[in-house]
Amino acid sequence: MTQELINIINQEVCTNADYLSLSFFGEIEISEIQKLLQLKNLKHLNLSSCDLIDEHLETIGKIESLELLDLDATEITDQGLFFLQHLKNLKQLRLKDNPQLTDTCVGYLSNIHSLELVHFGNTSVSTGGVRKLLSKVELHCILLENSDLRDVIDELLIITGEHPKLEITLKGVGIFSNGKTERIN
Repeated sequence: MTQELINIINQEVCTNADYLSLSFFGEIEISEIQKLLQLKNLKHLNLSSCDLIDEHLETIGKIESLELLDLDATEITDQGLFFLQHLKNLKQLRLKDNPQLTDTCVGYLSNIHSLELVHFGNTSVSTGGVRKLLSKVELHCILLENSDLRDVIDELLIITGEHPKLEITLKGVGIFSNGKTERIN
């Protein structure tokens, strides 16, 4: 069986690929990102450390097969995450190292009921934002990493006590579950 290849941002990609990692810097035409829609089996898309912007997310939000989306260290904003609301199969969303993301993005993420894991490390999402998300979505894991959050250990204990299926990892502090913490050395 012959595999069809397409060129996406100077990378040859098999149209039946289930994983793709792209790297790009600078302005990328929307038409290049729209080629991703031809990948009908794409489950894991890694766009970390790319110059990804909100307009790109409008197309990415149409890739219905996505289960894991890595948007670490990009140029996206809270408003760009609006476009991901229709990803009914999305289980994991990695948003680490996007300090421009705030509690505002939680309103959009709350509509992705399939989410199981969100990586909010080094964003500006607060424990209030985490609570708001948990009121709509039953997450299994939240990853946090921010020196400001070290002051909210008691709050994380309360949150995990209220959500027994949830585990929160606070980098450099510990793992919180069932209202208890296990310190990480």
